Amino acid sequence: MAVLNNKIDFEINPSVINLRKERIRKIWQYCSVDHIPLGIYVTDNKEKFSRKEIENEKEKNLKFDLNSIKKSMQLLPDDYIPFVKPEVGCTTIPTILGSEVYFPEKFDNYSTVKEPIINSIEGLEKLDFPQTKEDIKKRGLMPLNLEKINYYQRITAGAIDMTGFDIGGVMCGSVDIMDSNLFYISLISEKEKMLQYLDKLSSLYINVQDILTEEIGDINKMMNIDWDISWYPEGHKGYVSDDPCANFGPDTFEIFSKPFNKRIYDRFGYGGFHNCGPHPCASNYIDYGNNKLKAINCSLQYTYKEIEYFMDSFKGREVILYFLFEEEFYDCKRALELYRELAEKGSMRNLVCIPSYPLDSSVYSDSEIRDIYNEFLKVSIDYKDSLKLKANNL
Repeated sequence: MAVLNNKIDFEINPSVINLRKERIRKIWQYCSVDHIPLGIYVTDNKEKFSRKEIENEKEKNLKFDLNSIKKSMQLLPDDYIPFVKPEVGCTTIPTILGSEVYFPEKFDNYSTVKEPIINSIEGLEKLDFPQTKEDIKKRGLMPLNLEKINYYQRITAGAIDMTGFDIGGVMCGSVDIMDSNLFYISLISEKEKMLQYLDKLSSLYINVQDILTEEIGDINKMMNIDWDISWYPEGHKGYVSDDPCANFGPDTFEIFSKPFNKRIYDRFGYGGFHNCGPHPCASNYIDYGNNKLKAINCSLQYTYKEIEYFMDSFKGREVILYFLFEEEFYDCKRALELYRELAEKGSMRNLVCIPSYPLDSSVYSDSEIRDIYNEFLKVSIDYKDSLKLKANNL
């Protein structure tokens, strides 16, 4: 394995970064800000590392991160909060239970599972769940997760906030562990067996997140506990992904998703929820008894067709809607048009919408990136003026 000369050769002013975080703290409370925060960041893969290299080799993963931070700090005058993102794909939990990792040929994207390991409902009872945290640390991708955390900490000395890993949630893990048809059918035909299995799986998820956050050392030095690169305020670092809920209704969500998502939020804070889309369960996303989530993350591509219904589900709830602007689908002109549209629709409902938009430095020049940010900023200032935000009393 090649050892790269990873070092931080740029300055990060903690006072400046904290001012940017303070803007997010305020907008999460729907308090007045100078502009609605923008989730624009620059990616710089000038070494042209493959996805497999980034996931498998900690040095290349961190080099890509440091290159991207340096470029973002140079080109983005505000909003950007530096982050390092140790990546191993989204299959950590399945690999702990025996799944194999697979990198599709000619598909430069995250790895997946090679095949499901459960093809009958009886197979759930035979799953080998680890009994201790020490056992968990030895299984599947967990050694690589821990290796990356330790390496990142050694190089960055805690100077840069870290994302969590893409651990997801019990439903995301299950659709990888089980044959997908079996999974969805069993939610209907094998309720009790599925709930017993999900109970065990939920405990594993919490133990895994405990191990990873404890290894990082300070949950408030994380963007949030999972994969999302958006910075979440203190006390709200909890995060769950539940993409399978795009394929079933609210009643199923209440039975199979929510009780186990709640365990994560109770442990790590009521923060964010991700489903790419569509969103048949949107109206059930945020309420958890006396607690409620503060942020929803989704793919703009998979939400756009139902954007009116989606936004109406959160009208008056003071929730932050983060939209993933996948760069492969939108050039900068279209992205700006879409952000204007989100701002207009958000202002009609007094909802804060934040774009999470990566700009590839191999596609856009430095001047183009600055111009894109400035055009988004103009919209965000007008957007702020159109919202009914509370006076600052924090």
